[in-house]
Amino acid sequence: MNIENILKKYTNLVPEKELKKRVENLKKTLNADTAMLFHPPDIYYFAGTKQEGFLIIPKDKEPVFLAIKHVERAKVETPFDVVSLGSLRNLKDRLLEIVPDLKSIATEMDLITFNLYTRIKKALPEVEIMDISPQIRALKAIKSEWEIEIMKQSAEIVKAGYKAAVENLREGITEIELNAIALCEMRKLGHESGEVMRGARMEGFLGHILSGEAAAIPSYANAPLNGVGLSPAMPAGPSRKRILKGEPVIFDFFGTYMGYLVDMTRTFGLAPIPDKFKEAYSIIEDIHSFLRENLKPNQNGAQIFQEVINIVSSTKYAEYFMGYGKDRVNFIGHGVGLEINEFPFIAKGFDIELKENMVVAVEPKFIFPGEGAIGLENTYLITKDGGIPLTDANEELTEI
Repeated sequence: MNIENILKKYTNLVPEKELKKRVENLKKTLNADTAMLFHPPDIYYFAGTKQEGFLIIPKDKEPVFLAIKHVERAKVETPFDVVSLGSLRNLKDRLLEIVPDLKSIATEMDLITFNLYTRIKKALPEVEIMDISPQIRALKAIKSEWEIEIMKQSAEIVKAGYKAAVENLREGITEIELNAIALCEMRKLGHESGEVMRGARMEGFLGHILSGEAAAIPSYANAPLNGVGLSPAMPAGPSRKRILKGEPVIFDFFGTYMGYLVDMTRTFGLAPIPDKFKEAYSIIEDIHSFLRENLKPNQNGAQIFQEVINIVSSTKYAEYFMGYGKDRVNFIGHGVGLEINEFPFIAKGFDIELKENMVVAVEPKFIFPGEGAIGLENTYLITKDGGIPLTDANEELTEI
């Protein structure tokens, strides 16, 4: 059986119609002779493949994927022409074959390395290099019907992981062991892992199972939750801490299917969970009620953030919202899709208009140093009727 038959037997491809529509939308925003994309999630978004290479999208021609490795797989995965690049030394010649009168290139300047930029400028000194990242991020922010259906499948995966975590919680189990049980259930359902954060660190993230005092430990990530982790080499996430009665347990996982992410947090634990955490959780439930009503087109992300802060400010736990002290973060929500940090953000000063079919993960949490953390996160689809949770698992603070 050849490569094409094997791939089509065991994997699904991104629909050709979907890819061609995305390319046409990008061309409408293209102010250069050609786009040249190198970031794997961007190549996958427009071409349906994550093989190594460069995706060339000329203003007035069909795309061409210049494949470095693996050429034959790329030919199956993308509907566009695939040409073997061989080596970066051949990039200039291949580009000029596609766009003979090349004067400008638009690429992902938010991600390009100094080495790659220098090599392109040396090979094509007269060619202007422009940034296309804002246009790409704006296009990716609004999901198609196909993307929304794929993300619903991602949500089913993460919901199954949460169910497994709740069913297997027992006194004395370690965070890492319970994490592995949840992750195993998700993997059996097709969870791909491979979470990508555009331009930032997210190495080896396999989901948070965090409990008690370990859940309140800060680390490098710009997120309210970090956890202890297993060593200084992986200083975040679940640890070898044993889970005890009377402390909240945080489940914070991405579900991933065909590259698309959803993000979900739930809180549970072995009874009795202290009243302090229950009171804080009640505030979080009020926030999500507000979000369901207000995550609508034409709303403003920065204004929603401020309204949530106003809700929290009148409570006695305000200083512990989204972290504490200098470790507090200035956001409550982030767009998700092929990357963890897509547009839009629900954040301080992030003045962006929400649009229908944007998808945003909103994660109000309270972090109590030396005690624990509590939170509830949903991935919401923005509709004219408000935010609809794709991650529609039980939202109660579950005591076992």
